[in-house]
Amino acid sequence: MPLFERLTTTIPGQWEKVIATALLVGMGLLASHLWARYLSRGEISAEKRRIHLVWARNVIWFVVLLIMVSVWASTLAGFALSLAAVAGAMLVVSKELVMCVHGYLYVTLVQPFKIGDVIEFNQLHGRVVDIDMFATTLVELDRAGQRTGKMVEFPNGLLLTHPLKNASPNGVFALHAICIPVPLSMAQDLERIEAAAMAAADRTTSPWREDAMDHFRKAAEENFIALPSGKTKVSWDFSDPEHLVLVIRVASPITERPKVEQAVFRDTWHAIHQPSPSAVPSAQPQP
Repeated sequence: MPLFERLTTTIPGQWEKVIATALLVGMGLLASHLWARYLSRGEISAEKRRIHLVWARNVIWFVVLLIMVSVWASTLAGFALSLAAVAGAMLVVSKELVMCVHGYLYVTLVQPFKIGDVIEFNQLHGRVVDIDMFATTLVELDRAGQRTGKMVEFPNGLLLTHPLKNASPNGVFALHAICIPVPLSMAQDLERIEAAAMAAADRTTSPWREDAMDHFRKAAEENFIALPSGKTKVSWDFSDPEHLVLVIRVASPITERPKVEQAVFRDTWHAIHQPSPSAVPSAQPQP
């Protein structure tokens, strides 16, 4: 029996719906392709282009899926009771797949992160570049905030069972803690080290310090939560008695954090390794 006749026998009276489904899928693919080409011709940044592409693609396929369900609604309703047992079995077998869809709904409705945010999740650290119905894609970052050149994906179902840390929840600016180990031999110069760190941080963040403070103040007022002021703060981590760690908290643009960390570290390290005035021997008077 020819293939067409077999299909006709298998799906009697449903060809209009099959053709409509095929047309919907084709229109979804075409719309996604045309939108991607339109964005490629624009002059917006690559990050904004990626955000618009992912957002439009998800909206297009959500609408396509909604229309497809409407087209097949009567057929699905007729098979609902007979397929209840099969659906239950498939639900058990495809538990991870269902969790991925639920995780996508969680990201869409709650929005714990969005495209462009830097997150730490399940020992992963990276910038979000794609979110689809089943997985989230990151550009991996190292401890210093530099790109490693690797792409990382994790299933959305893990979002329902693992905690997530968003390093950029407040928009353009973020607080960043810079940790500098200090030898115990320099413990007698804590005040000089703190002063050097404050000076280095203020010098590095001076171009945007006022804008960052305004940003955090407005974010606190809009979200009705108490946020740090964005001022530079220096503290000590002495949880390990064998090692002192100087912690410098600064406010910086999200994309500038690696450069800020390197600049503050270099200036502070150079300053604290200069001999203190008390350590410089004074000139002896000539007899």
